[in-house]
Amino acid sequence: MVLVVNVMRDNHQHFASDQSTTSVVFRQDLRLTPCDDARQPHVIVEDPVAGSFYRLGRIEYALAIRLTASRTIAQAYREVCEQYPDHQLSEEDAADLCRWLIDNELAHTESSKSSARLHRSTEKAKTNRIKQHANPIAIRVPLIHPDRLIGQMMKYVGWIFGLPATAAGILLILLGGCLAILHRNELTHSSEYLFSSSALTLLLAVTIVLKIFHEFAHAIVCKRYGGDVGQMGVLFILLAPLAYVDVSSVWRFRRRWQRIHVASAGIYVELLVAATAMLIWQSADSPLVKHVCISVMLSAGVATLIFNANPLMKFDGYFVLTDWVRAPNLYTDSQNYLARQARRWFFGGELKEPNWQDGYRIAVAVYAWLALLWKCFVCFGLTIAATKLFHGLGTLLAVVACIVWIGGPAWRVAKLFRQAPRSGRRRFTCVATGSAALLTTLLAAIPWPGAAPVPAVVEYSPHEVIRAEVPGFVDTIHVAAGQRVSEGQKLLTLRNPDLVLEAGKLETKIQQSTLRTRQQTLQGRHAAAQAEATELQALTKQHLDAKEQLDSLIVRAPRSGVVVRRRLNELEGTYVAQGDELLVIGDESQKELRVLISQDRFDQFRDQVGAPVRYRARGLATNTSSLAKIIPRARTGVDYPSLLASNGGPLPVKQVANDASQSGPEFELLVPHFEAIVPLSTSQGVDLYSGQRAQVSIGSLDETVGSHLWKRLAEWME
Repeated sequence: MVLVVNVMRDNHQHFASDQSTTSVVFRQDLRLTPCDDARQPHVIVEDPVAGSFYRLGRIEYALAIRLTASRTIAQAYREVCEQYPDHQLSEEDAADLCRWLIDNELAHTESSKSSARLHRSTEKAKTNRIKQHANPIAIRVPLIHPDRLIGQMMKYVGWIFGLPATAAGILLILLGGCLAILHRNELTHSSEYLFSSSALTLLLAVTIVLKIFHEFAHAIVCKRYGGDVGQMGVLFILLAPLAYVDVSSVWRFRRRWQRIHVASAGIYVELLVAATAMLIWQSADSPLVKHVCISVMLSAGVATLIFNANPLMKFDGYFVLTDWVRAPNLYTDSQNYLARQARRWFFGGELKEPNWQDGYRIAVAVYAWLALLWKCFVCFGLTIAATKLFHGLGTLLAVVACIVWIGGPAWRVAKLFRQAPRSGRRRFTCVATGSAALLTTLLAAIPWPGAAPVPAVVEYSPHEVIRAEVPGFVDTIHVAAGQRVSEGQKLLTLRNPDLVLEAGKLETKIQQSTLRTRQQTLQGRHAAAQAEATELQALTKQHLDAKEQLDSLIVRAPRSGVVVRRRLNELEGTYVAQGDELLVIGDESQKELRVLISQDRFDQFRDQVGAPVRYRARGLATNTSSLAKIIPRARTGVDYPSLLASNGGPLPVKQVANDASQSGPEFELLVPHFEAIVPLSTSQGVDLYSGQRAQVSIGSLDETVGSHLWKRLAEWME
């Protein structure tokens, strides 16, 4: 919102170079607000016609108010020198100030008041307004003038921004931040699913509501200190809707802490909401409530700190910082610094450096490069997001954005190239060619890092799952997890009193049936003896089955291998139903990776079946194998507990509401996943153990950044 007194060196037809004969008239309808700053006294100049605010230093303001029709620039400058003999404003600086005042319609000369000049100025302003409203990257749609509404809201919610409520709110924010740090692992795992297509709608809705609260906070605090609230509306940045409010009247405030309070009000409200969501999340049991709370914390907490509170872009954090350190022109100075560096590097020559202190010069340089890197990152991220979310329209917007972001600077460079001398153009050609060659070499040499890895777990292949053939209680455990066993070795002994009792009853019935058969045969009752013999045969078969079940109470290893079972000792004394998994027998020389793939990445992995993949486990170097197959059935159940967030894994889960009489998994995945298999060789499996977590990445191992980008561009063109 602060506009800077830029040094402008272009020749203007309406401004004569002879300061001894030229008069510049400072406008009398401008609103002037002196600011009492002991370190940097200045005056805020408000143009009520254009609705713009400017800042003039003490000496610059003293010169500006002396610019009248009855004085020439030289006379006004002489008077300033007499009143302020120790000032550092040179005659050249005075001329630059006059040019700047005329260009921003704050002053005029006889030639600048001409009809042709006024017509050009009007047409230029109209063109700028058209460009602003027709900009497809940032479309501003004004909706209301909420000044009266904000005045009414002050009666009910203005106390929130008072000193007692603010102090309590800061304590609540600190408490929420401490809780978030304590639960950071759980929050991180639970927030991974928020970026799936099914959850983005809720996240977008939460963000829109929070940004409305954010802008109303700015407006309320501005009104609290006597400012006027201008337009409020919606700003579409690459079709992403954000609220905005015009509180530029804060530049009338004499105290900088009032401006700081207005600028930080939106951040304060969002962090307060995020802290409240953190407290609700900690005490809530409902998965839906936790899901909404995490969305609120991500948008109001993380996103606000990364974007709004970040001073590297001209958002709230920037204005707080510049008012705090009294450096209102930091962003413009940094942009001019980069422009001078680029011009010096590509065109050579000596450029006039501003008369800055050494500390401020270093701060501007550091800020300039950091802001440039951050701006590139944000622009790239917005472009990718628009392409993904809005498909064809997003791609068109991304192309337009790239043209605007790259085309504007390229056009200015072309103008400089035409105006540069022959030596400058020759230097530009050499430097530009060398830079392009270096960039091409780097793109062709740096390997493509590939997509984000997906979780995997090490399993035996093949592995033998030992299940309970009969129900019973685990009476004795004969082995330990990780122990190597041989075929036929005892593993577990189950206890089933009902089965023993049933076998005893069958033995008794067999004895009784045998006696009856003999008696009926001796008595000559052959028909009855034959019927009893048939009954005896059925009882004998039942007894044999019962003996097999009794033998099954002793669980033995079907083959040699290693025993695999988490918390095997806890199995003792528990009841197992028929078919329940007891443990697994695996072979150390035969292992594989079981990979879980989310639905939004299924197509990406399906195209890589048979291709090489990279995997890495903690503490081990990256290795390669191949993607054997993908099971084409997504499910929320998972057979690998180590991957669940409830056990410290990366996959978010929710609790399954089972009845007390039902047996089943306690947790299931929030988002369905597909399972893929990556076989491992004997040498690869030796370094891994069953149940160990790993990460798998796809992509050609010899693919470079340049070839990958070229392939993606070719696919997009097709």
